[in-house]
Amino acid sequence: MRLAFQELGPTFIKLGQLIANRPDLFPAEYVDEFGKLESRVEPVDFTEIHQKLARSLGRDPDECFAEIDSTPLATASIAQIHRARLHDGTEVILKVQKPGTRQIVERDLEILSIVAQALSGNEELEYLDLSGLVAEIERAFERELNYTFERNALERVRANFADDPTLVVPRTYSEFSSKTLLVMEYLDGISLRDATVTPAEGERIARECARILFEMIFRDGYFHGDPHASNIMLLTDGRLAWVDFGSMGLLTDEMRLRLVKLLRAMTKRNYDAVARQVLKLGRPKGELSIFEFSVDIATRIDPFFGLTVDELDVSDVFTTILELARDHRVQIAPNFITMTRCLVLIEGVTSLLSPGFNTMAEVEPLVRKHLLERYRPDRLAEDTAERIYDTLSAVAEYPAHISEILRRLAQGKLQVDTHLQGLEQFSRRAESNTNHIVQALIVSSLLVSSSLVMLTEVGPVIWGVPVLGLLGYTGAGLLGFWMVISIIRR
Repeated sequence: MRLAFQELGPTFIKLGQLIANRPDLFPAEYVDEFGKLESRVEPVDFTEIHQKLARSLGRDPDECFAEIDSTPLATASIAQIHRARLHDGTEVILKVQKPGTRQIVERDLEILSIVAQALSGNEELEYLDLSGLVAEIERAFERELNYTFERNALERVRANFADDPTLVVPRTYSEFSSKTLLVMEYLDGISLRDATVTPAEGERIARECARILFEMIFRDGYFHGDPHASNIMLLTDGRLAWVDFGSMGLLTDEMRLRLVKLLRAMTKRNYDAVARQVLKLGRPKGELSIFEFSVDIATRIDPFFGLTVDELDVSDVFTTILELARDHRVQIAPNFITMTRCLVLIEGVTSLLSPGFNTMAEVEPLVRKHLLERYRPDRLAEDTAERIYDTLSAVAEYPAHISEILRRLAQGKLQVDTHLQGLEQFSRRAESNTNHIVQALIVSSLLVSSSLVMLTEVGPVIWGVPVLGLLGYTGAGLLGFWMVISIIRR
């Protein structure tokens, strides 16, 4: 299936990547297999790329670039990368959106929407929220097909790490960039996947990679969404450069606080607190037994309890939590899932560079720092003042709201909408049972009427058997068989 998705093009590759990124919805074997998806494809002819450049720039590319290398540095399902040189001699990289990509994506998304709509009535697939998954793919493509978002992400991360001499984020050239073209500075280096380093150098780079990602997550709440070894470069001067910011993750201040509280609850063996924090990071898709959820957490995560933060294998912990969420049909916030995937990827990078490196040892100082920052007296005072102001503002609006309710009540226009939890599922089951009763009555009627025909020998006869009776028995048998199958499938 993975190979088929790879051949079907960008939309299905994105669908496969979405499956790989949603362990809270899909079984582990699917997540692992689709995690191997690659988007390497045959390069587009440079003549077409040159024409695309002209449309993106709104002018002849030769007016902007003194030279463009016709041989691509890399080719993916959506973009093609070429090296170029500005007229002032600056070496740059051109990320060009391949011609026809948007049309292909829109066509494939329409097909996926039709399929999702057709399967929306299937009770067994209801928890997947297929229409929501298609919408998630559509939102992802809206970001990835518009390079303005990636350029903004690059500049934002550059600003966040402006005082960090160890990290290089390529600068962008807005005067040449557009929705379908991203022009960045050329960086001289090699990807960590292809780099050969000494053990001491490998440990240094591994520590820097872990620290950078954790600072993005806990300090900034805005992080690289795909930090694998091919997206991190070792430059000739020994510094690290992170590239390809087309996929980003965002954690609000509240989500980061929940994350820190979750880690603290783990170290204190507080099962109920872990369950509460997990539920605050997502929402149940249907009825949920808090007691059963807490017991399952206690059973599955107990081996991790009591460890310090630097002793925890946080990626394993969060992966287990996502599996628990899937089992109990709790839909976790997508950005939390993205963060979990990033932790797994960065552990892969550090293991490649320095086997046995303790990645999580780098996160404890940042967690401690975040807690100290969050609970500073002046910060607490500011938060308390904001809550008091919001509460007083809400109370001040109560009289107006009450007057409006009384006015509508007096005019007979007040409407109250109620929703009973589980009523829709009950209605579907009742409808299904009613259908089975009707089918059973039809089968019984066919059997009775066919038996009467057999006894009276009405109508044409074949081999001494009335045709109408034979047809009635056959119809009753087929309908009865279908009823048995449908009941078993339920």
